[in-house]
Amino acid sequence: MTGRWRLVEQAARRARRAIPLLALLATMALCRPARGEAAPAPAARDAGGAAAAGPPAPPGPRPLPPIPGAGKVTVVAIDGAIDLGLSPFLERVVAGQGEGDLLVLDISTLGGRIDAALAVRDALLRARARTVCWVNPRAISAGALISFACDVIAVAPGATLGAATPVQIGEGGEMKPVAEKVVSYMRKEMRATAEAKGRRGDIAEAMVDADAEVPGLDEKGKLLTLDGAQALAWGIAELQAGSEAELFGALGRPSPGEIARPRPSFAEVLARFLSDPTLSGILMTLGMLGILLELYAPGHGVSLAVGLSCLALFFFGHHVVKLAGWEEIALFVAGAILIAVEILAPGHVVPGVVGAACVAISLLLALLDLERVPVDVAWHAGWLPRALATASVSLAATAALAALAARVAPRTRFGRRLVLDTAIRAVATAGPSGGAPPLASAVGRVGTADTDLRPSGKVSLDGRRVEALSELGYVEAGARVRVIRAEGGRLVVRAIADGAREEAGA
Repeated sequence: MTGRWRLVEQAARRARRAIPLLALLATMALCRPARGEAAPAPAARDAGGAAAAGPPAPPGPRPLPPIPGAGKVTVVAIDGAIDLGLSPFLERVVAGQGEGDLLVLDISTLGGRIDAALAVRDALLRARARTVCWVNPRAISAGALISFACDVIAVAPGATLGAATPVQIGEGGEMKPVAEKVVSYMRKEMRATAEAKGRRGDIAEAMVDADAEVPGLDEKGKLLTLDGAQALAWGIAELQAGSEAELFGALGRPSPGEIARPRPSFAEVLARFLSDPTLSGILMTLGMLGILLELYAPGHGVSLAVGLSCLALFFFGHHVVKLAGWEEIALFVAGAILIAVEILAPGHVVPGVVGAACVAISLLLALLDLERVPVDVAWHAGWLPRALATASVSLAATAALAALAARVAPRTRFGRRLVLDTAIRAVATAGPSGGAPPLASAVGRVGTADTDLRPSGKVSLDGRRVEALSELGYVEAGARVRVIRAEGGRLVVRAIADGAREEAGA
């Protein structure tokens, strides 16, 4: 019996040892997923050790900043392209607002010039009034930058906001992407603008750069554009309004009895027209051509008046839109004076070269806003090459037209009346005192230029000093000339080349 109890006791001990192992195997069997069912992944944990719950949830609309209950209310409609003519108008309106005022921008735009949008953005960030941008119904590209610079963003039903990456217009009018340097510059501008008003900079960056990513909202490789609901859900916009009355109600301010609605002044409208690139090139060409014609045939003043008027319009338009400052105007005037010195006292070369360089540089700088946009960004964006092309074409056209006018005008009736108004007068016919011989008798004779002929001046002919007109432009003082013809009571002369026969004609 004792041996049997001993065997039973040993078996019980072995069973007790096997119970933990059997329990472990049973637990593993129960936790094992069914065939074809994926095992659950371990829960992701954030930096604090807590389990992450997937993409972040939208934070909801931003809290509304304090809105002044009194003070002036101004509403400005921004409809259409953001161009250079719009920026001085908006800068003037923003500067006229004071503490406690409310400025509402009713915006609907697909974008426009970056330099113009930057000017408006800078003005809004300095504004003393509370600024509200009502996206009604879209603020795309440059419009998005202006929206982010306001204290409050309100969206109309169906509004869209974003797509602010810069593009350039290629040949044929198609849109082309710009260099990475330009995208990087605008990305920083958008982020800085958003953060200056307490908004998320990463969302602003994603509107400019497709490589930027916002988890839960935008994925890499897609440019971000928000609809009104997304702008509210992600804290970019503060409120929604379908009408102006709803807007003021949502702002907590009943519709005011008097609303100022400023319009661009005549000067701003004119500057918007004159700063058009095509018209700018035409004004430059006509302006310089008029000055050259006056220097070529001084006295009548018509071409000088036309030239100065064209240049005054050019610089006026670009000065109002903040492209041409007094420095560019002074540089142009200095260059024009140096060119005049070279024409009136030829042979020095240096004044003419320096003057032409000053004129070209002043015209080029008047087409660019290098104060807000760096030179390298302006180059990669295509603005600097376009300005160079405009100035170069204008200068080349001026030179070609001036050469054509100098050659053709003396041979036309209109040219003789306009360009040759200061030309020679008729040589006096014989009179009772036995004065000068008839004009016909002077044809073929040889004389000497007493003064430069530009194309008119003085020549010595048969011992008499008379006025004469050069047939082919400039003749230097001291040169030998021959009378070619007498027409309309005038003598026309031609310079005699060195070594040519100088005898008088029959």
